[in-house]
Amino acid sequence: MKHFLAFDLGASSGRAILGSVGDGKVSLEEMHRFSNGPIEIEGHLYWNLLGLFDELKTGLRKALESGVVLSGMAVDTWGVDFALIDKDGAFLGFPNNYRDPRTNDIYPYVFSKVPREELYARTGIQFMNFNTLFQLAAMERDGVPALGVADRMLMMPNALTYLLSGNVSAEYTIATTGQAYDPDGKDWAWDIIEKLDLPKEIFPPIADPCTVVGELRSCICEELNCDPIPVILVGSHDTASAVAAVPADGTQNWAYLSSGTWSLLGVELDEPLMTSAAMAANYTNEGGIAGKIRFLKNIMGLWLIQESRNEWKRRGENYSFDELADMAMASEPFRSLVDPNDESFVAPGDMPTRIADYCRKTNQPVPETPGQIVRTAFESLALRYRQTILEIEDITGQKIDVLHLVGGGSKDEVLNQFTADAIQCPVVTGPVEATAIGNIIGQDLAVGAIPDLVEARSIVRNSTDLGQYVPQGAAEWERAYARYRSLVP
Repeated sequence: MKHFLAFDLGASSGRAILGSVGDGKVSLEEMHRFSNGPIEIEGHLYWNLLGLFDELKTGLRKALESGVVLSGMAVDTWGVDFALIDKDGAFLGFPNNYRDPRTNDIYPYVFSKVPREELYARTGIQFMNFNTLFQLAAMERDGVPALGVADRMLMMPNALTYLLSGNVSAEYTIATTGQAYDPDGKDWAWDIIEKLDLPKEIFPPIADPCTVVGELRSCICEELNCDPIPVILVGSHDTASAVAAVPADGTQNWAYLSSGTWSLLGVELDEPLMTSAAMAANYTNEGGIAGKIRFLKNIMGLWLIQESRNEWKRRGENYSFDELADMAMASEPFRSLVDPNDESFVAPGDMPTRIADYCRKTNQPVPETPGQIVRTAFESLALRYRQTILEIEDITGQKIDVLHLVGGGSKDEVLNQFTADAIQCPVVTGPVEATAIGNIIGQDLAVGAIPDLVEARSIVRNSTDLGQYVPQGAAEWERAYARYRSLVP
């Protein structure tokens, strides 16, 4: 039995999860949970990096107090965001949150230097104005002093790994999220970086996932009264770890949906797919464990529900997610639909009003109650999933037989059933803790305890109670999809 500590940080919360692997199974125990989110200062959004690091140390302390001997620890986080350090290794301010408005108008500036078609042909990454490359371009355009004195850029999981171990690198899966990586040359897209006048020296060496990169800093060992512990790079992008934990057995053509604040829906490929059709549909080719490519699309996801719930809480109406799901089921079906990826839904704020405004502008009944708002969001997400599945089948020429739905969203039975109904394909749910499990098995791969990704997924299947949703109501969802496509091209 080997024990590993996974630090799994999402855009709204983080956890320290103790994973134990042995006898062909993995078991998890939550050691510590903490909140996360952007901090607004004078109209800009930041991450509290040092606060997050302190939470990691708290999680490690609790794991050590459990009495286990740790064979490793690793960090995974959301993509694209980064911190800068100077030549002495000190951080240059707080890292910006990807929802910061500084990149709202960045496309014309970047595309004047690198045409859209060239950028996609070199990187194969979905265009989102907060990708790392666009954030750096905004800093260069705006003359941000930190960029001029920076020695290295560290993506968020690598920044936390640096604080734990001193390792300076860009782990492959997280590096690919930023639209500055060349999948053909398997290095940074240096010509693109040069055309945007970005300092080449800040881009650190790219490191493979599932590798041991150091040990816990001696000062932290002294602080926590522990022996040195290996620090490991896994699939540092949380979606890379989640996809590694998809319990597919290879007998069917499968797609995955990592469901959380964001919905990441795609397929696993052996090579990047950077065709004109992929660019036109705005698909991304991100790195995965074992040399795989995650060909996927980012969809707004449960952010619509989370921000609505936050707004109702600010109004003094504190609904649980289960209560919201019950109210949604009691509401009229297909009353109103929205495009979950509409730009009006990106920033934090009053989501119910934004959803109502979208429906008003598109001449639909305006949802007024929490149940109507949530039903609109659920049905619209499910229909967006259908659109994405159909696009993937068309671009890859591969029929999808089953959708594996993993992550926190797999607990939402209403949305799970809506998804099966909308895509008219079986949906298998679980594991809920896919990202943490992927982090743990990535560490196990790093120390050589398991041989490959096939064996890793076998361990996941042996350890997880999977759910299954069978599609229903084909005719009514077909009519709803036609309405949805009249709103969403």
